[in-house]
Amino acid sequence: MKTKSLLLIIGIVLIVSLSSCDSNTQIEYPTIPVSENTELGCVELIIDGITFRPFGTIGHSRLRGEQIGIREDADNGIICKVKGYEATEWLIDYLDVFMGGGDTLYKAVGITEIPADLEQYQMYDF
Repeated sequence: MKTKSLLLIIGIVLIVSLSSCDSNTQIEYPTIPVSENTELGCVELIIDGITFRPFGTIGHSRLRGEQIGIREDADNGIICKVKGYEATEWLIDYLDVFMGGGDTLYKAVGITEIPADLEQYQMYDF
């Protein structure tokens, strides 16, 4: 009898907990503007007046940090911080799709010192 009562109480708690969940608690991320730099032949991200250009491809990265936005020209384009680095200097852009093509590392224009652990990913010299 105690087991049935305990199971009934657990069931009621679960139902109440699940019914109180709000399905509209999704975070609204800002849209990050994208600009085509035809002179350099690259796409630039512009965040808070800072222009970011591609630095290299890093595969599906352990370096992805907190999401900070959604790419303007792609609903599945996610913009994240790079773990351990300032979001004013380095960002990661990736497509949140099954079998995506990997992460692109972006560097802010004007950054000249490349950290040793990011140097290995350099593919572009913008």
